[in-house]
Amino acid sequence: MRAAFQGFCLSLSLLLALAAPAAVFAQDDFEDEFDEPATPAPAPTAAPAAADAPATTDTAAPASADDEAAAMDGETAAPAEDEETPAEAAPVTDEQALRDEGFRLHNTFGGPSGGIHIVDAAAPPVGTFRTQLALDFFSASSFLNTNDSNKHIGGALTLSWSPLSFLEAYASISAYANSNNTENPQLFQVLGDTVLGAKAFYGVLPWLTVGGDLSLSLLNTVGDIGLVGRSTSMGFRANATADFRHLANPLPLIARLNLQYFLDNSSQLISDTEQARYDALPADRRSFADEERHLLSRVERFALGINRTDRFTIGVGFEAPLRAATDFYINPILEWRLGIPVNRQGYNCLYIPAAGSADPAAGTDGCLDKQGFSSFPQTLTIGVRVLPPVRGLAAFAAVDVGLTGTSTFVRELAPTAPYDVMLGLSWAYDTRPPVVEPVIREVERTVEVRIPPPVKGRVHGIVIEQGAGTPVAGAIVRFTGRDLTAQSTAADGSFTTYELDPGDVQFEISHPEYNPGACAATIAAEGGLVEVRCELNALPRLGIVHGHVVSDTDAAVVGGTVTITGPTPRSTTTDVSGNFNVNDLTPGSYQVRIEAEGFLIKLANFDVRPRETTNAEITVVTRPRRSTVTINRREIVIRRQINFTTNSDTIDPTSFPLLAEIADVIIHNPQLTKIEIQGHTDNVGGAEHNMALSQGRADAVRVWLIQNGVDSSRLESHGYGSTRPLVPNITPGNRARNRRSQFIILEQAAAAPAAE
Repeated sequence: MRAAFQGFCLSLSLLLALAAPAAVFAQDDFEDEFDEPATPAPAPTAAPAAADAPATTDTAAPASADDEAAAMDGETAAPAEDEETPAEAAPVTDEQALRDEGFRLHNTFGGPSGGIHIVDAAAPPVGTFRTQLALDFFSASSFLNTNDSNKHIGGALTLSWSPLSFLEAYASISAYANSNNTENPQLFQVLGDTVLGAKAFYGVLPWLTVGGDLSLSLLNTVGDIGLVGRSTSMGFRANATADFRHLANPLPLIARLNLQYFLDNSSQLISDTEQARYDALPADRRSFADEERHLLSRVERFALGINRTDRFTIGVGFEAPLRAATDFYINPILEWRLGIPVNRQGYNCLYIPAAGSADPAAGTDGCLDKQGFSSFPQTLTIGVRVLPPVRGLAAFAAVDVGLTGTSTFVRELAPTAPYDVMLGLSWAYDTRPPVVEPVIREVERTVEVRIPPPVKGRVHGIVIEQGAGTPVAGAIVRFTGRDLTAQSTAADGSFTTYELDPGDVQFEISHPEYNPGACAATIAAEGGLVEVRCELNALPRLGIVHGHVVSDTDAAVVGGTVTITGPTPRSTTTDVSGNFNVNDLTPGSYQVRIEAEGFLIKLANFDVRPRETTNAEITVVTRPRRSTVTINRREIVIRRQINFTTNSDTIDPTSFPLLAEIADVIIHNPQLTKIEIQGHTDNVGGAEHNMALSQGRADAVRVWLIQNGVDSSRLESHGYGSTRPLVPNITPGNRARNRRSQFIILEQAAAAPAAE
């Protein structure tokens, strides 16, 4: 056993050395620093309620084959005398289910069964064992000292046993280490702190259990194995558990309450060390009570778990045993603990205030009577325990969050960690398998009269749209005058009812896009399947368009003529805000034409959907005072050129007003039935590149005009590169004239007048 423990401690020590590589010191150096170091006892832990003692109930023995045959033939068999039937396996009973429920209770971090820390008042079933290996760790900066780096890692091996139906015995052994780069030595190791305890309990109600436990904490020396007897501490704890799974209306919730008084003698581990330090101080030292240089630092108190007072601890926990699948449970856990110091030892705290202040001097710790509640150890634990479908196996993960005592330090107490991550794996073993007992029972043989099942029928219906005959999917079918759950029609509009008694069946049918309807069917006396056809009247499937017309200066366009073409042509005008609304439009694609005095014609497209409002934001361009676009017999002449981004076919936005004016002229002159948009370049660059560039620019102009209302069938685009210069490409000015877009009239209606 000792060899196994030493192996566990050696493995944990290796992990500690990796987690705190700052400065691993020699054992002799540590013993020079502390004559008799010590480690705090691990925090107490918790356990859920359970029942033991499986029980069996009588089960009916089957009749013989002859009896069954006689029953089938209608023969009457006389009752048989009492007889003994062979032994048969008893089914799982309530008692067995309670035993299985209690078997899923596992150890706390400190040993007794319960949650993460909070102890359950009850214990697992009698004859069960549990063992758990748990690990805790955290790392923090500027925790105990300014700009420090503190690392902690520890582990605990726990064992618990239920020897009696009201008793649980438990034990734990732990090892841990703490590294802090502002302390000398930097690394403190504690190997082999031991807790021994026993817990007794009583079930007051099926859902309420009360009890208590007594524990001894045997503290070890630091960096070695060996108990220090005078530092032995003791805990007295009262426990209560409310298991709401056993209420008349069960809930998957367990609530736990712990009240513990802990006689903490951990300060005895370092009393000789502090005395030796005091004796080594210079002759001008103050009295022992008024001197602080010999006292343990807050890093040492935290690393060794030294407290100079007892504690009264209040703990509340909640666990929700949630069944995720067969034999698979996920149990979220929430716990809260508060330690209230009790100065049984009569420790006289040395308080050194800062100059001109009531706060402790820089670098010194305060005292409980000054710092008060903010220095009390208080934590919130959030965790989860997982029980996979492997009987007896469980794992947990949790984190302690320090609420107080993490930044207000006093000489009486070890500081509280800001957080602590915990991981654990546990295994439970039941020494009592389910009991199989022989069952003695009376068997009465009777004639079985087979009663034919009642006649039933179903209705298979289809819901369609009246007039159109199309199926209505998602319609809700309710049964008039019957307490039955409503049904929904399938994608093909069909539905099939439950089994119903013969007679009339009335249906109420509803759908958000149809008027409510009704239909009926009659199931014949002999049952069977009845077909029914139900029709619904569709609600109007019309849409709305809401438009807002503004100018290119963002001013509302008032009194503009709005002409809408499409499935439902309409005309209207814009109001004083530039808005227009058109209701009752048949769904489909529409084009709107905006004409307003002083503005170029604007065409825009939009889609109308059933029972929806389409919003159209339309911007019209102010008509220039002097037109830059005119028409002659063969060409639409533009007084300015369309600008593009250098060496690309992207239209410069500064040319959009010019393009809008070109679109307005084309729309106002429908007699121009075919227009060629030509792209030309100068002779700078390769011929192939110029040809492709001119084609791209012509295409870009055509696309812009189509998007702004010009019929695509009236436009063609062609790039000519540098093949058709207006003037020789010998000066920059001439080359600029040759870089151009032209609009050549290819076709026009015979009666179309030519306008200049």
